[in-house]
Amino acid sequence: MSSVDEQIVSEYFENNGFLVRPLRKSRLQSKRGLQSEGCDLYIRNAKPASGREPTFMLFSSELGKLQSAVVCVRGWHSQKAALAAASSGAEMLRYLETHVLKKVEQWFQFDSFRELGEKELPKKILVAPVFPAQEPFRKQCIDALAEKGVDGILSYKSMVLDLIDRVDTKQVYLKSDLLQFIRTLKTFDLIKNSQMTF
Repeated sequence: MSSVDEQIVSEYFENNGFLVRPLRKSRLQSKRGLQSEGCDLYIRNAKPASGREPTFMLFSSELGKLQSAVVCVRGWHSQKAALAAASSGAEMLRYLETHVLKKVEQWFQFDSFRELGEKELPKKILVAPVFPAQEPFRKQCIDALAEKGVDGILSYKSMVLDLIDRVDTKQVYLKSDLLQFIRTLKTFDLIKNSQMTF
C-alpha cells in the first residue's frame, strides 16, 4: 500500500470532521512487514450526531453518526489491476474469499485500545476498492465480512469522489499536497465533480 492511499483516506476523514491518528502495530518489526501490512488509522468524531448506527456500507452522509473506528487500509486496487476492473459481483466475491477473508481478522489485531481513551472497542472499518452492487453477491460479501468482525466498509472510489467534490478551485490548499493537486486538475478541467460526466 502506498502513502498516497493513506493520504487519501486521512484527508477524506479529516474533511468529514474526524481527528485522524495513524496506528502502528508493535508486532511488526521489519520495514518490509510494515509495507505488506498496509496502514491502520484510528479516527474519532469530536461531535458525533445522534441517531441510529450507520449501515454496513458507509457513505459520507452517514459518517457523522460514527463516534470512533479503526480503519484498515489495504491497497487491493493497486495490488491487482483486475480487481479494480472487476465488473461482476461473482469476481469480487471470489477475490474476497481467496485473498481477504483469510487475513481480515489479523488486520484488526491491536495491542490495546485503552491508550486511545476508548471504553469500548471502536468500530472496525475496512476500505475496499470496489464492492458488488448486485444481489446476491453484495449480501454474501457483507455477511462474510461481518462474520469476520468487520463493522463497516468504505469504498475507495467513493472517498476519492468525495474529495473531488469538496475541492474548490478558488481556494488554495497550502497544507495539503493532495487537495492542491486535485484543485489543479479541476482548474484545468482534467477532472470534474462526480455529479458531472467525466
